[in-house]
Amino acid sequence: MTVLTSVNDSDLRQDGYTCSISELVDLRVRNAIEAGVDGIVCSPLEVAKVRAMTGQRAILVTPGVRSAGAAAGDQKRVATPPEAIASGADYLVIGRQVTRAPDPRAEMLRVLEEIRGARLSDAAGRGPAAH
Repeated sequence: MTVLTSVNDSDLRQDGYTCSISELVDLRVRNAIEAGVDGIVCSPLEVAKVRAMTGQRAILVTPGVRSAGAAAGDQKRVATPPEAIASGADYLVIGRQVTRAPDPRAEMLRVLEEIRGARLSDAAGRGPAAH
């Protein structure tokens, strides 16, 4: 895990850290690479940076993923499913948006449609998921 998605730079300072989230993510990713880990959990806001550091070999899991307009809750560093995919995430963690929805099945289908749209845009070489 790099840094929890419910933490921002202000929270780090309150906890006594003298570095930024970006610096802490760099350090933790370098340590993970050195240790030979296969996967890293990171915010969707840092996934592109982590992907650049690890290359394609690492599995990147991104919590803090929410559809546009969905409540962020206690999450401070979030992105939409298409943004996380475009940045290089392999797995998206989408919890409360679905589990707390009045109709969880319909909400999950909506999220899957967003992901499908991002994948189709990527395959066509256009849209939010184009590299």
